[in-house]
Amino acid sequence: MSRPVFVRKLTRSEFAQITRLIRSKEDARIVRRAQMIRLSSQGKKAPEISEMWGVTTATVLRTIQNFNAAGLESLADKPRKGRPRKTTDRYIALLKEAVQKSPRDFGYPFSSWTLERLREHLGRQAGTLLNPRYLSQLMAREGIVYRRPKHLMAHLRDPKDYNEKKAILEFLKNARSKGTPDSTLSTLTNVKFTCTRP
Repeated sequence: MSRPVFVRKLTRSEFAQITRLIRSKEDARIVRRAQMIRLSSQGKKAPEISEMWGVTTATVLRTIQNFNAAGLESLADKPRKGRPRKTTDRYIALLKEAVQKSPRDFGYPFSSWTLERLREHLGRQAGTLLNPRYLSQLMAREGIVYRRPKHLMAHLRDPKDYNEKKAILEFLKNARSKGTPDSTLSTLTNVKFTCTRP
């Protein structure tokens, strides 16, 4: 049977920091490791600690060995590699360039960007097709704003009719501001406002 492994003798500073970590609201994994170290310093064996925490004995032994080698630094998580970023500096530069220009400058038949159009354009330019929601978040994070298309209907109205009704409305506003009673206004202007569809 092998000899039990315990944590090395803690300095006062280490013990104080471990106690502070245990009481803190740090990451649960860091707190758990700190508690394992403190229990080991109090004479608890690795199998007992593993049973208390519901982890394997190997996990407890690894935590103790790492602490014995590196001290308090071993309690923190090691950096993880993770997935590489999809958006590069080049992608962001292309995005900024695109929103500053009209889509027609790039040969598209439309004159305004939508999120989906930007996404497709950047997919062709940079070779990376992002989720529209992620593209929107990226734009917000980078402070990039594009103008959403405005659907105006001014070109659908009859200019003569519009100008005539606008003049009547101005007349009514001016007359009212001068104190002309409403009953007089209705007899002065026998106007029928209608809403017509183009």
